[in-house]
Amino acid sequence: MFSKEILLKNKIPKFTYKKKDVLFRENETASCLYYLLDGEVKIYNTDCEGKEFLITKVTDHQFLGEPPFLLNEKYPATANIASDTALIYKFSQESFRKFLDDNPEYQFKFLKEIAQKAYDKTIKLKSIVHQNPCERIIAFLRTHKKNTGVQEDEKIIIDVTRKELANSTGLAIETVIRTVKKMEREQKIELINHKIYF
Repeated sequence: MFSKEILLKNKIPKFTYKKKDVLFRENETASCLYYLLDGEVKIYNTDCEGKEFLITKVTDHQFLGEPPFLLNEKYPATANIASDTALIYKFSQESFRKFLDDNPEYQFKFLKEIAQKAYDKTIKLKSIVHQNPCERIIAFLRTHKKNTGVQEDEKIIIDVTRKELANSTGLAIETVIRTVKKMEREQKIELINHKIYF
């Protein structure tokens, strides 16, 4: 969405993070809006026993934490760096308002990005509530491809573990393993070196 040039021109502070660095923690009040220019960030919840539940992975040219930042609320999840390094720009409330005032052409793009995320979450919730395991996994695979900029008819290796797939679909790992094998037999997916090709 934003280019490096527009961020530099507007003097938005830039930070380089390393793998496993934490950007924000669940229940912290949002003070910054993060823009990931390069890298990958894992967003997850932790239950009372310390078990992690993956919500999503965010990649290049995406925002993190927009709703709590805009509403001055607490982050509903934790975010940490999943790639070896990540280049992230941080907006304060004041700098983000000024950026949008100075660059009005980005206001609608920002609204569309928030709307897309809300839409994707609605589809994900619908699949968890209404669909069988196969349909949930297919919905996840389609959304994953869309979020990584891959056309629907193009096949790629889906680089997620069975555990991440289980957390993202609300299924047990055992159910994911059984369903993925069944989907392979039914030729809905292919497996290449234990990775889903879809």
